[in-house]
Amino acid sequence: MLGGVLLGVVLGFYPRPFGSRKPNWWRVLAIVAVTGTIVLAIIPPIAGNVRDVVTQSRIDSLKIVPALVVIDKSGAQLVDARAANVSVSITDASRAMIAKLPRQVDVVLGLRRNSSDAIVEVASIVVIEPAITLPYIVGLEERARIIFFHVPMSWVAIIAFLVSMIFAITYLRKRDIMDDDVSTSAASVGTLFTLLATVTGSVWAKFNWGSFWNWDPRESSIFILLLIYAAYFLLRSAIEDPERRARLSALYSVLAFLTAPFLIFVLPRLVPGLHPGSADDTNAGPLLSPKSSDINLTKQIVFGLALFAFTMVYFWLMNLHVRTTRVIRQRSTKEQIQ
Repeated sequence: MLGGVLLGVVLGFYPRPFGSRKPNWWRVLAIVAVTGTIVLAIIPPIAGNVRDVVTQSRIDSLKIVPALVVIDKSGAQLVDARAANVSVSITDASRAMIAKLPRQVDVVLGLRRNSSDAIVEVASIVVIEPAITLPYIVGLEERARIIFFHVPMSWVAIIAFLVSMIFAITYLRKRDIMDDDVSTSAASVGTLFTLLATVTGSVWAKFNWGSFWNWDPRESSIFILLLIYAAYFLLRSAIEDPERRARLSALYSVLAFLTAPFLIFVLPRLVPGLHPGSADDTNAGPLLSPKSSDINLTKQIVFGLALFAFTMVYFWLMNLHVRTTRVIRQRSTKEQIQ
């Protein structure tokens, strides 16, 4: 996952500096990465294991859990496709449903616990021999797909604000207005990603917690971050002198970024909340938890691709913003001369 971010950052700075048109191969790579993220996040079925069926039954005995299993040769048992030493029997009523399915191949079946942990009932046939599956997360289920969009947007927003601070410091050292262009553009696109993360998180909260906004610590902290950077743009719009505007906004950008890691990564883990990874949660969240039911290699790869894709999109948008800013300045300078 970290590799996806680092590769996106490296390609964001190279092969050409900000303000120059990115080469065709770079743009094609970004489009392919975004398309791949959307396809892999939406199309593959979500499938757990027989342990998930038992765990979910203790919360809701009627809940159907998609599980990746292998039907044995007799058709009387299901073997966990991810742990071959775990098997369960199926009810007599379920045997007729799977009688025509091929044996000894991976199958995703909708299962629910029957009379004991060792007996399950087959409620539906989801897919036969899936190319890849995403892990089933108890409590999130299909809603877990939002992770591939919501979380990368939050991470990329922090990268954007970091880039904004770096070029703000560079401007304070060199007093080159081009550095101010990059710093402002990075903050602009970073604010956009923060807003998108807030919106996608609110939509997810509606379906998972019943309302769009719950003043959860993470919701509150990202709202505060939005206010901080909204003030940044208000500051820039209130100052007419270009040099003074660039100097003061650069100082503000440095101070604003110091709050970002605390608000996004530290504060939500210090207090109880609804989000995974809060102080009253049992793990670090569905992406960082060591539990095999929460994350697997497939999810790591897809999430790494999502981070890479959104990082590339961020640098593409920022580069366009820098180029637009410089064109507007050049036109304004020509008009003043005329």
